[in-house]
Amino acid sequence: MAKKKKTRSVQTAVTATSPAEAYEAAYFARKCGLTQEEALRLMREAQDAAGGKAASGEKPQG
Repeated sequence: MAKKKKTRSVQTAVTATSPAEAYEAAYFARKCGLTQEEALRLMREAQDAAGGKAASGEKPQG
């Protein structure tokens, strides 16, 4: 008999997201032909470039 391989949990950017962020990344990935991880990375880079504004549509104060 062969030994069973142990399954390791792989920590990716997709696993450390809120449900809403994961849903949006999945939609973006489907529309643009990307993987969910690539879409999530692009979304986070855009959010960081925008100054870390909330993704929930909140208006900046000022």
